[in-house]
Amino acid sequence: MKKLMYIFICCTFIFCSCKKTRVCECKNSNATYDAGEIDATRSQGKKYCKDLSSGDTQCYMK
Repeated sequence: MKKLMYIFICCTFIFCSCKKTRVCECKNSNATYDAGEIDATRSQGKKYCKDLSSGDTQCYMK
């Protein structure tokens, strides 16, 4: 019973901590700047930042 409770608590902690505020940073030939924040998982944050990229401006997650 203790083992099951320990596993449950660990799983709850893991799933709750995956979503946090992510910051996108964009870089072009002129400057580097923060493009925005999103409250998402790591993979969702990467996709959001990639969608912000256009032309010679490349955006990535900090």
